[in-house]
Amino acid sequence: MRNLDELRWEQFHIGDIFSVERPSARNKDNYEDGDVPFVASGAINNGVMKCCKPKDDEKLDKRECITVSPVDGSTFYQAYDFLGRGGAGSSVLLLRSAYNELLSGQFIARMISQTCSKYTYGHMGNKESIKREIIQLPTTDEYKPDYQYMASYSNQKRLALLEKYRVYAKTRIAELGEPMEIPAITQKKWEPVLVSDIFDILSGKRLVAADTTPGDRPFIGALDNSNGIARFVNDTNVSLDKNVLGVNYDGNGMVIGFYHPYECIFSDSVKRFHLKNHEDKAFVLLFMKVAILQQKSKFGYLYKFNAERMANTKIMLPVTDDGAPDYEYMEQYAKNLMLRKYKQYLSYLDSKEKTDTVATDN
Repeated sequence: MRNLDELRWEQFHIGDIFSVERPSARNKDNYEDGDVPFVASGAINNGVMKCCKPKDDEKLDKRECITVSPVDGSTFYQAYDFLGRGGAGSSVLLLRSAYNELLSGQFIARMISQTCSKYTYGHMGNKESIKREIIQLPTTDEYKPDYQYMASYSNQKRLALLEKYRVYAKTRIAELGEPMEIPAITQKKWEPVLVSDIFDILSGKRLVAADTTPGDRPFIGALDNSNGIARFVNDTNVSLDKNVLGVNYDGNGMVIGFYHPYECIFSDSVKRFHLKNHEDKAFVLLFMKVAILQQKSKFGYLYKFNAERMANTKIMLPVTDDGAPDYEYMEQYAKNLMLRKYKQYLSYLDSKEKTDTVATDN
């Protein structure tokens, strides 16, 4: 296969190769949970905000469609029927073409995303401006979009990524070893334990974005995604830490915690948790993360999860016969879960490769 720099590239207006439509006016909050993706503006999860149950006799937006957000330029290929958000707010536009198949559609979606990334809440696009946007695509000798090349290129990248994921999963399984037989979680004795009895709680430090310099060190903020990493900086301060559980005390991710094995610094909205009477082991801290998260419903914007409330919060933990936290059980339980996850992932990759091969051959 020829490299990208060996191809003939031409410019195309989006409106010349796609019809551009608006979905029906919808709001995800008006839907019950279900199994149909609700697609709106957003740069993650293929734009899927939640999975919904459609209204009676509601017409779904059909698959083999590219969604573009005029709010932030996020662009994704939708391989399944979905509910697109129309109307005001975080709406999307639907791009359709007779050539809009999975692999070539993913290639084109990437090109559109690069062009439309300039859109923001302060500089939003619309149906007509999206039509006028210009994208560059590889072309055939007849100067038409080379959909076959785009599909082949995307498939090559997909196979390379599948193999990379497969190697990673096998490596992790080898590192973790075989699962150990332990009592079921329902058979263990559980007791409420004060957070301050098992953790030292340390503060982060305020660092304004404008005062940071780009670098390689993760800066941890009060987020509910991306492992809490707000950005990467070249800065350091007294919050520098590693092998630590970071727990948010405010923001959208309040009470959510993330384990950080790498060296990083923390905002003042995140507290650092280190075990007092046990080594800070990854799988113990991951178990603790979930135990702490069970208390999330108690806190909100008017009742923040501050240091004092953290210290006085009780979490339920499995304990030994003498009532002490059973750290060994927590560690092995989390390891067993991860081993099961990686093995299921390998099975999924094998099945996906087979089904995708059949779909591509057809």
